[in-house]
Amino acid sequence: MYDTGDLCQWNPSDTIPFLGPVNDQVKVKGFYAELDGVIAALNSCPLVQGAAALLIDGEIHAFVTPRHCPLPVIQDHLEAHQPYYAIPTRYHFFDALPLAENGKLDEKALRHVASTPQEPISTGKKAPYGQVLPPKPARLSHSRSESSALSAPQTSSFSDPSDATLVEEQIDLEAALPDKKHRKYSRRLRYRVLSIYRRLSSLVGLFNTSAAIALVMTGISREWLSNITAINLAMAVLVRQDFVINVLYTIACSAPKSWPLFIRARCAKIYHLGGVHSGAAVSAGAWLLAANIADIVCMVSGSFSTWGKQSITSNVISWALLAFFAVMIGLAWPSMRKRHHDLFERTHRFIGWTMLVFFWVQVIIASKDNAATGTSLGQACARSPPFWLLAVATVSVASSWFFLRKVPVQAEKMSDHAIRLHFGYTVPINGSFARLSHKPLVEWHSFATIPAPEAVNGRPKGYSLIVSNAGDWTKSTIQDSPSHIWIRGVPTCGAMRIATLFNRVVLIATGSGIGPMLGYIQNPSGGTQLIWSTKQPKEAFGEDLCRTVTKRVPNAIIHDTKKQGRPDLVKMGYNLAKSCKAEAVIIIANEETTKKVVYGLETRGVPAYGAIWDS
Repeated sequence: MYDTGDLCQWNPSDTIPFLGPVNDQVKVKGFYAELDGVIAALNSCPLVQGAAALLIDGEIHAFVTPRHCPLPVIQDHLEAHQPYYAIPTRYHFFDALPLAENGKLDEKALRHVASTPQEPISTGKKAPYGQVLPPKPARLSHSRSESSALSAPQTSSFSDPSDATLVEEQIDLEAALPDKKHRKYSRRLRYRVLSIYRRLSSLVGLFNTSAAIALVMTGISREWLSNITAINLAMAVLVRQDFVINVLYTIACSAPKSWPLFIRARCAKIYHLGGVHSGAAVSAGAWLLAANIADIVCMVSGSFSTWGKQSITSNVISWALLAFFAVMIGLAWPSMRKRHHDLFERTHRFIGWTMLVFFWVQVIIASKDNAATGTSLGQACARSPPFWLLAVATVSVASSWFFLRKVPVQAEKMSDHAIRLHFGYTVPINGSFARLSHKPLVEWHSFATIPAPEAVNGRPKGYSLIVSNAGDWTKSTIQDSPSHIWIRGVPTCGAMRIATLFNRVVLIATGSGIGPMLGYIQNPSGGTQLIWSTKQPKEAFGEDLCRTVTKRVPNAIIHDTKKQGRPDLVKMGYNLAKSCKAEAVIIIANEETTKKVVYGLETRGVPAYGAIWDS
């Protein structure tokens, strides 16, 4: 038996039921909060004369005097002094708090007030984000005839049965959008042509251009052409390595929420790091082309004495590598990659491996050709920078295959449209994705993980993911319900990892895009609101998932596209974000919808994020 200081009762049946803690610590939203701390924060507001707080049905109720104390002022004050989970979700206002006969606060009367329905009246101010009061469960469907405009109900309750004040308001999600900022061509240049991805790629190109100018001014050396080619190659490979990606995301997403929003908004663009990959890869090909042309010029002019001798074999391999570069860069071009994605993935994998072999052969031959008299091949290789840079690139490529394994999976068929796969071999971080395959050497498919840090429903702790019908591979997975599946690498951070940078965030999902968001919805790091647009959510994804969504985000807006048609997600997202004072909007949808929503919000001053389909 342990002395925990909790209040228990010893029954005649020798059972000891737990009645609660002796102190005012309560568990709410998965966290422990001190009601004394909530009361102290309320009383520290200059306009509050007296306050009390109680946990009722899993929610913190605040009881405040005087009656006409403005709610928005109190909420803004609490947001500045309390964590989001310790902020009351319902408010009751009094002329004076009820007292018992002994002069102490009458908690029974307060609970009676909280349980009594109130008549709503309107208020002039929108309720701040995260303090939607009281929360109403989201409707899974509603017809357009119900209302001329989509709206999200938000209410706040106050006072006692006889003289209570209840505040209710509607967020008009169909309110007109403001005009986009900047002129048309300026917008396109800033948000499309000069995206963060392209800026990073251009920055890498700028560094390489500077290096080229420096070499021309100081005297071109064949050795430096090889070194810079190897540096770019290693950089292109490393930035796609699982552990490197996770480290970069961890650094970027560690920015404190107290930092200015413009800094955190920039940190959230970490998922554009693929621009470094493409910029370095193209630069490596350009340096190799320059080296090959220089070799031909020297061969024709006979200036090997100053340039360095290159064997015929080395030159043939160099031109073969250049041809491989041309194929990979051509298929990686956005329009080609979109049109021939399967071909792009296979050539990227198999030609990439072939190029590594060719680079090794070239480095060894070049080391032998340029070795000083009396120097062994091993010594020559050890003194060659490309040798070590190539070793780094090779280990980086091979590292994910070190974790290749076939793991057991529990399949939970949600419908003919979707299946949920449960794994128990690891517990990933929120916002990460895993790679799955039936044929490891041929194809891989990435899916966002839903962490399960504790065992639930007889399943071990680990994670799950949702596979929806979007092609031949996903269709066969849903139909066959596999018992084992191949996984490669470690769970790697993705776009949803950035949600932890913001105090309040609006999530927008279409269809199975709800899957990548479930991990964050189940364990949010701040205020969260959700718009989920999908066809027949209950039928497609099951009652349990819909129940989880409405439980974790009580005011979630679930739009059934079969009954209501396609929504204007730009308009809905903008109005909800502004009404709820969200710092960012994150969308998981198809490419067309994602680009439309992100562009529509960013050009109106709302930070917005979504996948960029760069691989």
